[in-house]
Amino acid sequence: MCDKTHNSWQRKNKSLNTRPLSTVTIFSNASKAKERRTYLTLKIGDKTRKVAAVLLIAALFAPYFISVGFPLTAAAQAEDPIIVFDMGHGQYKDTVFEKEDALLAGNLTEMGFEVVWAWGGLNDTILDGAWGLVIASIYGSSNGFATAEITAVEDWFADGKKFLWVAYDSDYAGNDYIRTNMSAMLTVAESSVLGEPTSVEDPVSNCASPYRVVANTTSTASAVASIVADVDAVLMHGPTLLYGLNSTGGAVALETVSVPNVHPVMYYGGSAVIVDADLVAPLAHTNGVAGSYVCMTVETSAGPTSNSIIAVSGASPYGDYQPMTTAQYYGVNLTGYNLVYQTFEFAKARLLGGFALDPILLMGIAGVVVVVIIIAVVAKRR
Repeated sequence: MCDKTHNSWQRKNKSLNTRPLSTVTIFSNASKAKERRTYLTLKIGDKTRKVAAVLLIAALFAPYFISVGFPLTAAAQAEDPIIVFDMGHGQYKDTVFEKEDALLAGNLTEMGFEVVWAWGGLNDTILDGAWGLVIASIYGSSNGFATAEITAVEDWFADGKKFLWVAYDSDYAGNDYIRTNMSAMLTVAESSVLGEPTSVEDPVSNCASPYRVVANTTSTASAVASIVADVDAVLMHGPTLLYGLNSTGGAVALETVSVPNVHPVMYYGGSAVIVDADLVAPLAHTNGVAGSYVCMTVETSAGPTSNSIIAVSGASPYGDYQPMTTAQYYGVNLTGYNLVYQTFEFAKARLLGGFALDPILLMGIAGVVVVVIIIAVVAKRR
């Protein structure tokens, strides 16, 4: 569960359980010396066999422990997962970077991530070793992605077990270059969700203007419950909505059609309306129609390796005129920071969580099990 304030957001630690030490009972009845000696003889025999087994196990495992150390959980073994945030394509805004983005970086660091701001574009060097990549909506027609940048992201994502978040913006004033650039990144990642070539406004749920939409409806699906906990109002500044791709690549409305492994996370309120700003019509929706449209999704088992996660949103989680992490805007209290942080935690738990053992150690364990079974069988026959 997350704290209610963006500034003090942090994860809760779980207490550790310990087992009590075993106790030893001393027998001291002098009238049963013979039985006591027999009992001790038997116990010594048992202990000898147990000690021998332990020594055997230690001998088998010693070379492994000496060479690679003791096995730990994946989280303990690995360094803090690196998240790269693209800042090289017009996303920077000084007031946002000094406040919302600074809080975002600080809180993600407290959560166990390493934040890297990519100021000089996306390439193999900046993506080397990165676990996550977040690309906010670009701004400026001259700030589009170079072919080499798209290829670098494609190659990075193809390694598998990656987290990619791509954000859109509206096509206000006919700015379709935003959609085409963001969709280019999602296409090479083999995403099943893309942004519509349109814009969304809400005359009811907003921050002092219909284009400053406040998304106020969360998914009720258990699969994304951890993402939407304590989320009820998310700023989507000048946004679009999303559509899905079916098995033949056709555009489908995510409000009515399910796409495998795609989980809608956040919706606009029922008063939101599609307001198209150019001659390119929405692909899976109708201009001028109001409805509770999908504005954010997560796709699991994603990408060419089917083991990555892709998040797509109709507005940006950082940068932008005002990002989704904003806690208050024009007097409206917002909880989008919970949505953003919990999306990272969701992806981390899915991709990096769990206990991992080295394959060499697993083979060693199998060998020990076989040896112990043989010893037990031989001892029983005696």
